Amino acid sequence: MALLDSAVLIPGTGYMYTAPAETTAPTDLTSPEAPWENLGHTSREDGLTITRDGGDSEVIGTWQNPSLRERREPTTFAITAYLHQVTNEVLEMYFGPGDVDTEGVFGVTSAVATVDRALYVRIVDGANEVGLYVPRVSISSEDDVEIDVEGFLAFPVRMTVLQVSGSNLMEFYGAELGTITP
Repeated sequence: MALLDSAVLIPGTGYMYTAPAETTAPTDLTSPEAPWENLGHTSREDGLTITRDGGDSEVIGTWQNPSLRERREPTTFAITAYLHQVTNEVLEMYFGPGDVDTEGVFGVTSAVATVDRALYVRIVDGANEVGLYVPRVSISSEDDVEIDVEGFLAFPVRMTVLQVSGSNLMEFYGAELGTITP
């Protein structure tokens, strides 16, 4: 593998967008258009975390060959972010669908609920950037909301990556990815 300075990023700025579940990736990766909606301010301090759960391996053998095969358990990926804006969309992602029939009110209607969306994340480092597209995530609260007088109010959400039949689980977009034409 060659040394590619342009393939190394410091994620200085980022933008998160959602759309209805299974919406195709945005055609304009730098400025997604409707139905993609910007989630607004997210935590710079806590950043964005992509986690992997499962995928542990087990080596299975026979009497003649003690390490004949490797078997892996299924893997689940999730993305965690801390959302700062107090909007219907953010509250819905944290609490589940709510009652928004009264102006100025978001009513929490259920103790446990998730919402499904498509997700696009744009990570920018000056002229270099990478995009992450997920056709379907299940979004719910990840942790407690802490009210700290020295920091922004944040709603931690976990976006569990779900498989859409016939689609990639996730797609990364960048200049150094895929088929590279010299």
